Amino acid sequence: MRVMGTVFDIQKFSVHDGPGIRTLVFLKGCPLRCRWCSNPESQKAKKELLFYASKCDGCGKCLAACEYGALTLRKGKKGEEASLHVDRRKCRTRGRCVAACPHDALKLAGTEMRVEEVFGLIKKDYLFYFTSGGGVTLGGGEPTAQPEFSLGILKKCKSLGIHTAMETCGHVERLVLRRFMDYLDLIHFDIKHIDPVQHLRLTGVTNEAIIRNARMLLKEQFPTIFRIPIVPGLTDDESAVRKTGQFLMKARRGEVPIVELLPYHKLGMTKYGALGRQYSLIGVAPPTETSVQALKLVLESEGLSVRIEGFGF
Repeated sequence: MRVMGTVFDIQKFSVHDGPGIRTLVFLKGCPLRCRWCSNPESQKAKKELLFYASKCDGCGKCLAACEYGALTLRKGKKGEEASLHVDRRKCRTRGRCVAACPHDALKLAGTEMRVEEVFGLIKKDYLFYFTSGGGVTLGGGEPTAQPEFSLGILKKCKSLGIHTAMETCGHVERLVLRRFMDYLDLIHFDIKHIDPVQHLRLTGVTNEAIIRNARMLLKEQFPTIFRIPIVPGLTDDESAVRKTGQFLMKARRGEVPIVELLPYHKLGMTKYGALGRQYSLIGVAPPTETSVQALKLVLESEGLSVRIEGFGF
């Protein structure tokens, strides 16, 4: 049986999500709802329609392409242009409206693909992986939310000796994570907040499974890079960051854990409007370099190996 999955993006020639030149495969579906998520189109498992109003000139060509009546053109007030309205209850995400739009105002997040299709794109760049020490990274969303599909891709990669990595929120059953470990060379593991109450408030789930899985990875000395998002007023509390570092050092069984600090940015903010959602952190500015460097020093004082990744640093 051919395993199918839903992918919302495939990025080639990436150099920020593992060693060497890499192909990133982004999968749909995530159990967390982080307030700062820069890929909100990754959260739901199903395909979604994005509408960018700034690109729409009200031509109406998309209306004729939609057979479900999910699109309507609202006449603007005096001096204003007409605007498109998307009824997401009626939308079936067939994509015909996207093809009909001449201004790229409509986009479809999510494409159903077979494991073989994804791997066919991956192996085209095998030479780059080989010469740069790179490989493939699965992200999202959450790769473990589509376990059979993700594992199918990883198995294909390992059959050619391609280095494999995964970015995970860690909110996954232990046995499922163990299955992935058999086909991974590296895990990027997020710890959003060390406090379970704050984690629930900020992401919609507790961190119980996340902490348990982090402890397992440390105990088994699996190659892991732990990531901490730095969001001003939400995850940048010095005490919480220090406690995260202390937890990692206490749970380790081998080498000093590696930690990446990921400064918050607003690059995904426009996607919320395109999905018909509200962005909850409009008034939150990205952290300053000074503040992130200070947290780096806090973790280093606990004995950790720390680096800063992401926009602006």
